[in-house]
Amino acid sequence: MEQWEGLIEILLDKSASDAERDDAAMDLSEYSNEAVIEALVITINDDSADDMIKASCGESLAMIFIQKNRFEEQIYKELKGIAKIEFVGSIYSQKREWEKYLDLEII
Repeated sequence: MEQWEGLIEILLDKSASDAERDDAAMDLSEYSNEAVIEALVITINDDSADDMIKASCGESLAMIFIQKNRFEEQIYKELKGIAKIEFVGSIYSQKREWEKYLDLEII
C-alpha cells in the first residue's frame, strides 16, 4: 500500500479522530493523483465532517492544483463553505495569476 492510500483511508474513516483525519488531509497535499483529489472532495462535501478537516482539505486541494500547475474549474465549482474559503485564500496568496478563476468576495 502506498502512503497516500493509507492517508486516504484515515481521511475517509469516520471512526478516526478529527485530529488524525485533519493530519491526513494536510499530508495528502504532497500527492497529486486523482484518487487523492477525489478523497479530498468527498470529505469537503461530507456534511458530517468537522470544519477543521474541511478547511485542511480545501487548502490541500489548492496546493495540489498549484503543484500540478492546473486549475480544475469543475472541482472548484463543487467547493463550499470553509473548504472553499481556504482554497481561495491559498490560491490567491500563492498563485495570483489564477485570481480570474476565483470568487474573491468570500475572502
